[in-house]
Amino acid sequence: MYMELEPSAKNRRAEPQKISSFEAFKEWAGTERNESELLTFQKYYGVRELLKAGIEEVYVDAPVRFLPDDLKRFVDACGVGRKKFITVLCSAGVGIERSKELLDLLEQSSNVEAIWIYPLLSTNREAYRKTGFQERRKVKVEGAILDRLEEFFEGALEALDLFESSARMRMLFAMWDSPKDKRFFRELVNPKLLYENLEILQRMNLIQEVSTGVYGLSECGENLMREYLYFLDKLRRTIRDLQQT
Repeated sequence: MYMELEPSAKNRRAEPQKISSFEAFKEWAGTERNESELLTFQKYYGVRELLKAGIEEVYVDAPVRFLPDDLKRFVDACGVGRKKFITVLCSAGVGIERSKELLDLLEQSSNVEAIWIYPLLSTNREAYRKTGFQERRKVKVEGAILDRLEEFFEGALEALDLFESSARMRMLFAMWDSPKDKRFFRELVNPKLLYENLEILQRMNLIQEVSTGVYGLSECGENLMREYLYFLDKLRRTIRDLQQT
């Protein structure tokens, strides 16, 4: 048995502009089939992992056909390279029994090189383990996506943690106005926390020492502050609209 893409799959190719952000991906991939946003996020995650592995030809919700039995199915995502497929199966909203039927077809296909399964939660991963999926030669059950959010968002969650500190927020807003020296900061925040906060902000590449003992926002820091204000304003408006409904 072997698998091939249906001709209509060309409309499901993940072009760069379609995966530039989750919002762009959702608008392209998640609206037509009216699926849950969580499943769309899993597919976005899987597509990014395929691209990270160096596979340039990637498809989402790909219509495929298993020959010679002429069985038509959809796979959540797949990548094509050297005439071999790597397929991605996502678990959000999908029962294991449904996955098993597709998994059997994929495993029997001679041109499917690997099957990556992305469970949503650790409990999903354990359920796949109990079914024996992990023991199959082509199958790789990845770590639960919700356990790998920090890795996927590449430091974004750590950046959000920065803003939980009122001291760091005051320091960042002060530097956004103009560079400030340590004497200024000692009056603005608890002096005992000053050096710790300066070290954290420098490690995150948000600030730079513009002269001896004087600190200002880096270009990265200015961009992050701007985006953070946009985020807060959007969150404020969303909460207001929800309260008015």
